[in-house]
Amino acid sequence: SHTPDTSRHTGNSCPRHLSPPHRPLLPAMSFIYLINCLALTFVPPWIIYTARLTSYASFSQIFKAWVCYTGSTIVQMILTATFVLSTETEASGFDLTQELEKAFITLFDILALFYLLNTRKSHMLVVVIGLSWSIAESLLRRFVPLVLGAQSMQFSWNHTYTAVEANVSLSTHISLAILVWIAAKTRVSSMRTTVSTIVIAQRFCFPVICSFLRYSAFSSMPVISVFAEVCMSAGLGFVTWQLFQQHQQQQGKEGYGSRSE
Repeated sequence: SHTPDTSRHTGNSCPRHLSPPHRPLLPAMSFIYLINCLALTFVPPWIIYTARLTSYASFSQIFKAWVCYTGSTIVQMILTATFVLSTETEASGFDLTQELEKAFITLFDILALFYLLNTRKSHMLVVVIGLSWSIAESLLRRFVPLVLGAQSMQFSWNHTYTAVEANVSLSTHISLAILVWIAAKTRVSSMRTTVSTIVIAQRFCFPVICSFLRYSAFSSMPVISVFAEVCMSAGLGFVTWQLFQQHQQQQGKEGYGSRSE
């Protein structure tokens, strides 16, 4: 009797007793994807630090910023678990009241940044602290999900979005650090009021808008939320740069006035 070749009818390009030739490559491709995501997350801040900022801060100052961020995060986790109650709409992914409560709790970050920046005189050191804050956030909130998720056999763009968000967060944290520093150093009350308003608006508007876009309006298109984060971070950076220029001009006028006296 003749045994028919059934490999043609199974949809495979090889007989059943052989493994498809592309399967052994999957772990390697997953590992490469993981490395790409980690590089996109952590290489940009490393490049920024080594290119311009190494002479402005020691490792002890960076480590202090990491410790402050970790402490702030732990306090926020405790406050969130204690005061932010679960609601029936939580299953749908977005609840405005809950998001506002979480945003209010994140104001503790501003207090921690103010503690770090209150005695700093160099604006470059302020940039280093903002950079360190962003790296600490990526280590605590993104490293483990990326390691566990990006090397999965099933490809997902979400890990790439996470890596892009790390770079957006880098820009946002540097802007926030500069704004908090300006608010602590300026002697102009109108400038302090403007900066404080922008900081509070960022703490509330950014997470609420992004959460609404990601979990409600465009839940099937997370790229919309990432794009909104990029746009808002760019806008915050532009406003921060303008306020920083005004602060530097004011400092120059005050310095010239004190010398003339």
